[in-house]
Amino acid sequence: MREINKATAELREEMARRSTLNPGGTRRIGNFGFIELEETWGDEATIINTARISTTNQRLANGHEFTDRDRALLYQLLHDQHGTPFETVYFRFRFIAPIFVLRQWVKHRVSSWNEFSMRYRKPISVAYVPDVAARTVDGFAVLDEAAIDEYEALMAQLFAWYEKQYSAACSRIDGARERGELAPKEGGRDPYRGRVRELLRNVMPVATYSDVYWTVNFRSLMNFFKLRRKQDAQYEIREYADAAFALFAARLPLLAETMQRVLDESAAAGATLQESSGHA
Repeated sequence: MREINKATAELREEMARRSTLNPGGTRRIGNFGFIELEETWGDEATIINTARISTTNQRLANGHEFTDRDRALLYQLLHDQHGTPFETVYFRFRFIAPIFVLRQWVKHRVSSWNEFSMRYRKPISVAYVPDVAARTVDGFAVLDEAAIDEYEALMAQLFAWYEKQYSAACSRIDGARERGELAPKEGGRDPYRGRVRELLRNVMPVATYSDVYWTVNFRSLMNFFKLRRKQDAQYEIREYADAAFALFAARLPLLAETMQRVLDESAAAGATLQESSGHA
């Protein structure tokens, strides 16, 4: 890997540390991507207890206490789109993904989103590089190795330009302070360097990686899986959605199995309806 800035090196070390501490809850994606399911609140029992609030005072402690009747109710609630009980289970993911993936992801607005800001720090000095699978459609490589080499060189040139201009701007600011043209720096954010970062981030390509905390309830997460795991979803966000699903399914297998059953049945019904319409 080419030279990266200090913040990016620290982030790379953090990803490795988290992968060691939480091996079952993390995945690496692409050349620098990462996702971790950090925390969950609630489980299948939370959903059932919420749904039964008007019918009984008895509560399940967890999904291990489920009877066949409880499993049937979980399925029926999801199948019949009784949404609110499924809003009581929450997940917090952290992911590092290219900005163009984030632009698709953030459209799932019923969630909490907190992203790394280049106003306050230098950019993550790594760009997404499509691997062979990413640039191949039906066995045909739409970009060849020569194009990828140029792509990587262009990304490296942009990061180098940022570092050069940021260093030069900081030197001018420091020189002006030494000459008394600018007031000495006080505590907190330096407004001059901050403005430099605000301007220089404009050249960063959408292939640049960013860092996000995403907190979402199950109802919204199911919609994300439904749309972004489809075969016609863009390859890169599908990679993240599949990884997020694997982490979720390992944490709450019964809920994942029930969700997949409902989604498969919905897709089959839609295909049947479309076929019937075509023969009408």
